[in-house]
Amino acid sequence: MDILDFIDKYWAYLSIPAVSAIVGYGTNWLAVKMMMYPVEFVGAGPIGWQGVVPANAEKMANLLVDHSLRKVLTQQELIERVEPDKLVDALQHRIDPFIEDIVDEVLSETSNYGVRVGNLIWAAAPGALKGRVYAEVRKNMPALLARAVQDVSDNLDDFVDLNQIIVAKLGRDKRLLIDIFLTAAQKEFKFIERSGLYFGLPLGIPVMFAWYYFPVWWLLPLFGMLVGYITNALAMYLIQKPLRPVKIGPLTIQGLFLKRQKEVSAYFGKVFANELITAEIMMAEVLKTERSLDRVHELVQREVNHAIEDSQGIFKPITVLSLGPTEYAKVGRIISERAFAEILRPDKRSLRYLDEAFDIENTIADRVGNLPPAEFFELIHPVIAEDEWKLIAIGALLGLGAGWWQWALLA
Repeated sequence: MDILDFIDKYWAYLSIPAVSAIVGYGTNWLAVKMMMYPVEFVGAGPIGWQGVVPANAEKMANLLVDHSLRKVLTQQELIERVEPDKLVDALQHRIDPFIEDIVDEVLSETSNYGVRVGNLIWAAAPGALKGRVYAEVRKNMPALLARAVQDVSDNLDDFVDLNQIIVAKLGRDKRLLIDIFLTAAQKEFKFIERSGLYFGLPLGIPVMFAWYYFPVWWLLPLFGMLVGYITNALAMYLIQKPLRPVKIGPLTIQGLFLKRQKEVSAYFGKVFANELITAEIMMAEVLKTERSLDRVHELVQREVNHAIEDSQGIFKPITVLSLGPTEYAKVGRIISERAFAEILRPDKRSLRYLDEAFDIENTIADRVGNLPPAEFFELIHPVIAEDEWKLIAIGALLGLGAGWWQWALLA
């Protein structure tokens, strides 16, 4: 019997391992897709599906933060990395230009009865006096900013919770959350898909012989269900376990995800630094609520008033006379309003300094990369563990359906 006659006679049996491999690949491919998609629920009433990760977005975000950032970095450590002098220098160049305009702005106002006498006196005041007042305010500005920065730093926990910022952001942005898991475990998810072929083909060989000797109607559906179940369960296990390298003869076996701890940690460093913990995001969060705005405004107002009082010295009576008591009182308010407005929109120079000081990328990459395997394992485990039984059960049901279809063709 030549090869063609052999294939013609036994093609039905030879097709069983091939179908088993296809079933294994298909069920595993679908399992990966169902972990992530659809992003929103698709179905009617309670019947339908939403990807495991987006369906549990807030929980997944919490677990991601708990098993990465929360273990390796605190916001207090971040703020301690900021050198106040450098931050003040970055902020001051934004505030400096308007110092000399403040008094003129006050004096440009007129009352209902025309120009105030104080305005005329100030306009006639010697340039040296004006220059001394401006110079003293400018000289005190770094101290003003330094005290404000220190006050915010000392009370940072009252303004912001870094971990909750990230959880809230990822809970809202489900696509970003999906992208983080898909990118971090890209190779592992590819392995899950392809392992259906690797495991499905050899699992189909004993089924081929069983069908040859016992061609009962339930055999192929039963083994199809087992193939779907085993390929899903085995692939999900192998990307996570064993936690530590295990020698089996010449081979060293370890969970695929754990083998790539350094590589994955480097990616987490990048995504945290670029998407989740930037100076711009933190500043926006600090000033997000009305309570935070009021608190920062209060700090700036207090420090500005303190600086103005210090700057006047023996010239205060002259300044009050030239401005008038009402206008003099306005100076501190206007300076603080302008300083507050500048703080609300920090420039790239300030943000760049903060990002450099935080050094999020290197910190996360290094510290997550050095977590014990049992702790690093938890970064991927929640995605696999959440609704894992459903994914494996669906794989088994699809395998059952494929086995039934094959039986119908061969019977």
